[in-house]
Amino acid sequence: MTDISCTSLTTCQIVANGSAIRLVFEGADGQPASLTLPIRCIQQLLMTLPHAASKAIRAKHRDETLRLVFPLGDWKLEQAAGASELILTLNTPDGFEVAFSLGHDAIAEMSRTALSGADASAADHPYLN
Repeated sequence: MTDISCTSLTTCQIVANGSAIRLVFEGADGQPASLTLPIRCIQQLLMTLPHAASKAIRAKHRDETLRLVFPLGDWKLEQAAGASELILTLNTPDGFEVAFSLGHDAIAEMSRTALSGADASAADHPYLN
């Protein structure tokens, strides 16, 4: 196995045909290093890294209540084309973006949770029932 130690990510490039992403790093030795991953690997990393980062933060600080949290910059809720689901897209101020497919029941439950946290009752809002 080849182990590459890096100090920072310097560039992220999309290969010409869109089938892979090339990550360019500054190696621990100060030299550039790159890693080219097909989209399937990128999807696997996206699903793995947030959980792994939260575990690392908990281990580093010996505190099981800690987790990786991003500030919300913007969000968009839209109807999925040709489906009953909604698409919730969340963005951070620095450009990180993630989208989730949600049913209407999930959105209603989120609304009820948010309102209960503000000492408001969902019964006061007929569109949530």
